[in-house]
Amino acid sequence: MYLAIDRTTVLVYYFTYKFTMKVWKMRLYYDPHLRILTMQRCSLWKWHHDHPKLFFWRLYWNSTPGAVIRYQKQAIDLTPERIVLVPPNTAISQRMSRGPVTHFYAHFLVNPPFARLHSKIYVFKAEPDILSMIKILPTNMTERFIDNLSLSMAVRGLIYYLLSKIPTAELQLLHLPAQLTENMVFIESRVCQGVSDQEIARNIGLSINAMLCIYKRKLGISPQRYLRLKRIEKACALLHDHEWSIKQIAEETGFCDRYHFTKVFTALAGQTPAHFRANH
Repeated sequence: MYLAIDRTTVLVYYFTYKFTMKVWKMRLYYDPHLRILTMQRCSLWKWHHDHPKLFFWRLYWNSTPGAVIRYQKQAIDLTPERIVLVPPNTAISQRMSRGPVTHFYAHFLVNPPFARLHSKIYVFKAEPDILSMIKILPTNMTERFIDNLSLSMAVRGLIYYLLSKIPTAELQLLHLPAQLTENMVFIESRVCQGVSDQEIARNIGLSINAMLCIYKRKLGISPQRYLRLKRIEKACALLHDHEWSIKQIAEETGFCDRYHFTKVFTALAGQTPAHFRANH
């Protein structure tokens, strides 16, 4: 049996298809490109640290009270009823009045505008559905999260949910010009071999001084510091793979030697590469 279709029907189907495909192609959704550097649920007996302005996000939740985060003149108790998010470039201190406490933390990266939020602390109510994601996590390192997809996805879901609760008004102020975001992608593509300010300025079509001004005004950092951050981000990912030596990682991320790499990594991550690898 043959189906008879006239010319008008064919044209209607054709243009409907073309219109649908055009609309589909225009539907661009924001992708924060979440990258978890490390996460763990552990028992804390001692917690006394002063953290500099680190380049990654930090998430904290304690199942029992006894620990506190200090930010400027603000003291935030870590209790079972709250989950705390600390954005990048936020200096905090950590103290514990009594122990042990069961402590969950995650360090992660996300794309702008989340990567550029102003220094502050976000405190969220620990709702039952959120807690169910955390309480299933193991309290030791015998099971790697990379080997358990359901646990890893649960934590990713938790982070996405909390980020969605950040007021939109705070994010709308941080959108970057397309010209700058394309230039940032260019810098990221040169992580291994490095790139000069002259090359960066040529890529964006500005003089060196004008290029430096737009980075300072929009990002608050120089393009060379942005390059160093991207090198350390890549190093954090490679440090999870024990087949890579620290010397090889230093070379892969564009550092002249292991010692220079360790110095920059420690300044930005708050710990040496060896310590990061041992604990993550």
